[in-house]
Amino acid sequence: MAAVLRGTGIVGVLVVCVFAGAKLFSFAASSTGIGHAAAITGPGRDKPDADGAGRREHGSDPGSDPGSGQGSATPAPSSSPRTSSSSSPDPTATALPNVSGQEVTAVGDSVMVAATPALDAALPGIEINAMVGRQFYTGLQVIEQLKEDGQLRKIVVVGLGTNGTVTTDEISQLFTEIGPNRLLVLVNTYEARSWEQEVNSTLATAAADHPGSVVLANWYDTIEHRTDLLWPDGIHPQPAGGVVYAKMLKGAVDKVASLPG
Repeated sequence: MAAVLRGTGIVGVLVVCVFAGAKLFSFAASSTGIGHAAAITGPGRDKPDADGAGRREHGSDPGSDPGSGQGSATPAPSSSPRTSSSSSPDPTATALPNVSGQEVTAVGDSVMVAATPALDAALPGIEINAMVGRQFYTGLQVIEQLKEDGQLRKIVVVGLGTNGTVTTDEISQLFTEIGPNRLLVLVNTYEARSWEQEVNSTLATAAADHPGSVVLANWYDTIEHRTDLLWPDGIHPQPAGGVVYAKMLKGAVDKVASLPG
């Protein structure tokens, strides 16, 4: 603790400090065994993190009694060796492929329009055909034309449903258009409109019915608790929300590419 001393008080304080220092030096010289610094501070301990990896926590001893101010100089030995998740990867885990945007055609509505810059960054080379106000049935026409022109790529992303319902017949037509040799990512919706739940249910059922070739990109779950990333209309992502959308979609694209078929 810093202090400013004036007048004759300096002499008295110096005498006390010299006397105390001599006592401390005598104690340190007579100590044996564990180092004095270690006995006071305690060694650093490994505190488990969420994934089980050790995290070094300096200046604290979890083995100490918080009321006594004293800690054990050495931690109790563990009955089993501690391993870090980073040094012992799960042998059953399978890394997802890193899909190039050049393999992806995306057809969507104004939500995809808002996320286009982020999608271009996340999936360079992606072909995006998105339009404000687009309905699902008009998206089907776009897909049909792309297919006829030989421009429909291996992975097709469909982000439609913001502007109206999606029927099971339209889903059947979508599968007919993309054919059996392409993979499909269906992006569900987040908007406070009467058809939201119906659309999301229809898309979820379509994905569940085709587990070998379809993945659901769950925009609803992704943004539900992050609505500050949307514009005031509560539907369209701001730039930061577009980044979240693109990250979600990139994960879904990589996942669908890993399906066994």
